[in-house]
Amino acid sequence: MFDLILDPQLQHAINRAILLWALISARLLPIVQLTPYLGGKATPQSVKMALTIALTALVYPVIWSTGSADQLPDGAFNLSMLLFKELFLGVLFGFVAALVFDSVRVAGQIIDNARGQTQSMSFAPQLPERISVTGNYLYQLAIVLFLLIGGHRLMLTAIVHSFASIPPHVMPNLGDQLASITYGVIRLSADAITLGVLLAFPVLATILLMDLCLALINRAAPQINVFFLGMPIKSMLGILVLLLTLHTFSDHVLDEAINGIYFLEQVMNSSQQGGAP
Repeated sequence: MFDLILDPQLQHAINRAILLWALISARLLPIVQLTPYLGGKATPQSVKMALTIALTALVYPVIWSTGSADQLPDGAFNLSMLLFKELFLGVLFGFVAALVFDSVRVAGQIIDNARGQTQSMSFAPQLPERISVTGNYLYQLAIVLFLLIGGHRLMLTAIVHSFASIPPHVMPNLGDQLASITYGVIRLSADAITLGVLLAFPVLATILLMDLCLALINRAAPQINVFFLGMPIKSMLGILVLLLTLHTFSDHVLDEAINGIYFLEQVMNSSQQGGAP
């Protein structure tokens, strides 16, 4: 029994299996940590770790059957480079997946500022931080809508395909694709900022027109305190306009979220497999 445990070949196989598990987890952990509908900030760390372990256990047999464990390098430097590569891919997936939902939260904060409801920020114990009421509502609504259309399945499919395109034991040969990938990430970031402003624009425009009307009222009747009169009016008007534009809001958010997943799949498909480092 002890001879079997001390067998060098068995120890080598166990070491390879553990290294392969660590590399797979290194890619999945940042995705679960950053992606709102998989984990995000509000989910307890124990739940995110359990989800990472579950996803690793599902992906591991498929990658093991391809012989990736036997092709892992022996040097500490080469293994460190593979680990860094896996962490980078995980951060890339999580960052792109969270962009649209962060833009939704920013849009809600802009709306609350325009409505004059900055004092109504609520405390979220699970984060812990103070959050915008409208921003949190739109954020949670976007996550629910994304789950309803099955967007999380597209994301999980893209994650599994990433292991087929770039296995844990190889370094991607990006070559000329690095510049286009960098441009694509910057473009998605700019589109997310633009999306946040566009989502808040109908409410901002309506409140601006209301401010002009209140200014005319104050001009015609200075004895009327338009400041206290306008606060509840702008608050209710902002909510009304937001509810009227929710359909357009959901369409834009879901389209951008799915485009981000398609971008990740294109990055994985365009990355040619290189040799072991």
